[in-house]
Amino acid sequence: MPDTQCQTTTQQLEQQLKLERTTTQVNKLISQSADALTCGPTCQRTRHSEELKQKFLDAQANINTSSTQLNNAAKEYYTYTQGEAGYRKYLSGQVSAELKTTTTKAKTAFSSASDKLKALTKTYELQHTTYINTFNLYEKYLLENSVLQGKIDAISTDTVTSDRKSFYAGQGVDNLNNWYILLKWIYIILLVVYVLGMILAGSNYSFLTRILILFAFIIYPFVIVYVVSFLYNGIARINSLLPKNAYTTAV
Repeated sequence: MPDTQCQTTTQQLEQQLKLERTTTQVNKLISQSADALTCGPTCQRTRHSEELKQKFLDAQANINTSSTQLNNAAKEYYTYTQGEAGYRKYLSGQVSAELKTTTTKAKTAFSSASDKLKALTKTYELQHTTYINTFNLYEKYLLENSVLQGKIDAISTDTVTSDRKSFYAGQGVDNLNNWYILLKWIYIILLVVYVLGMILAGSNYSFLTRILILFAFIIYPFVIVYVVSFLYNGIARINSLLPKNAYTTAV
């Protein structure tokens, strides 16, 4: 008896649920029918257009929306409201906007690169001029030192001449030391400026070329003495092999 009563209660509940579902579906159909009667085709089209427009605006505002989703939303909205021509017009506007942005960025980058190149060119010209002037000054005093050494070697060996020889030799050495100190600091400053320029500024030269120039700067003070000494000794040796004027030599 209890089992029969339980089955009856279960069947009643199922029938009640079916009745509620049927009532819900009927209410939904009635609501749709009423909406169709109150909102005609023009109203339905306007409503659907607004829904597509809102979907498109939401896709634009959402930064997490992919480009594919945004394009699909735009295509649905413009195709529905303005047709294929309206969608093509939208795409054309998007391309024009992107092209304008890209062109502006390219112009800005080119202008910045041009300014840097001009500044680098001026810096290079200044460094080159300073280097040439310093090198010419160094050669000048190197030649004067050679001439002074030749005069010292030609002085007679008597006491007065020896005193004068010592005096001039000491004066020449002091002058050379002073110039040596000056040229050393100029060299250090030029080296520092070049290194900073190589690190901070751009250049048309390759990285290997700039490293080779830096290497030449570094080894310059260590080899220039030997190079000049070799050239001077070579010139002196050639002069010694040339025919001498006997009368001039005797005097």
